[in-house]
Amino acid sequence: MPTPPAAASRRTPASRPTPASRPTAPPPPAPAAPSTIRVLTYNILLGGERREAEITGILERSGADVIALEEVHENGLVARLAARLGMTYVNGSPSDGGPLGLAALTRLRVVAHHNHHHPGMLRSHLEVTIAPRRGEPLRLHVLHLAARFGERYKGEARRLRELEAVLADIGAASPRPHVVLGDFNSLAPGDHLEATRFFQRMNELRRARLLVRRADGRMVPRLRGETEGALDERWIAHGIDPRLVPGIPTLPWVVGPLTALLPEHRGVDRVMGRAIERWTVPRMLELGYVDCYRHLHPRAHGYTCATWLPATRIDYLFASPEALPRLLACDVVVGRGRTGREVATASDHFPVVADFTV
Repeated sequence: MPTPPAAASRRTPASRPTPASRPTAPPPPAPAAPSTIRVLTYNILLGGERREAEITGILERSGADVIALEEVHENGLVARLAARLGMTYVNGSPSDGGPLGLAALTRLRVVAHHNHHHPGMLRSHLEVTIAPRRGEPLRLHVLHLAARFGERYKGEARRLRELEAVLADIGAASPRPHVVLGDFNSLAPGDHLEATRFFQRMNELRRARLLVRRADGRMVPRLRGETEGALDERWIAHGIDPRLVPGIPTLPWVVGPLTALLPEHRGVDRVMGRAIERWTVPRMLELGYVDCYRHLHPRAHGYTCATWLPATRIDYLFASPEALPRLLACDVVVGRGRTGREVATASDHFPVVADFTV
């Protein structure tokens, strides 16, 4: 693959004032700071139920001009967020008719939008073109690839099929700088997975009887069986906000005993990480897309999930070769103080944000 162009050019510093004793021509003006578009992607977990205030606060303080949301419900939250943020919005209903969809909110002008449905795809592909006040329009392709980690190849074959459908949509559109973003539920080549920490935490919850065995043999979070207040207190005591409990992954019950004695060790993590299929992100890279976060942070983990145990990076912004020269920054929104507390309790995912010049 050809070496990608630099993400941003250096700015020329303003000239220093010249002493009055040495008159000379006035210095040239410093170049104006380029206008930017801030794009954010965020999986808000099952419609953001009971977490609207935290989600709103995070988005208000993010400074984002365009917001892509995954796991949206038809519960009015997107409309209320748009009204609070002074934005317009576009919804993307899911392909499978289920409750979880996509949405895009923006304070910029929406030039065009289309929600693509595909057979076999769980969510959809939401395509939105926005126009800044000056500069070239930017097209966004919002997606949420299936989790389905219990399927063959841990769901990666399904995710790759869904991605190919999205890529076909993109190929059929007129060429334009664009960004593909959202929850890919997939690992990038070389990215680390905190596998042993994850299994240690799941076994801790199992021993505390906060994870229980379901009739089908799956290990699932305990949602009832005690008074609601007492159960919430037990989840809090184990470091998980009760509102995030529905997002805890379900696993075969046998995984608990089999991993109970695993030591927390990076070598074991690497072995377990190599057993996970990684086809979806490499497909994007093969086509010339650039992983914005990894491009600017080649060594940082950048974990985006889960907020109650940061262990993996599955949320991405990919820039097309035409959009890459406009990339200025890309970061995971972890936050400190108030923002940090909100991010830790608003969803099981961290938001990811990127700045582009216009």
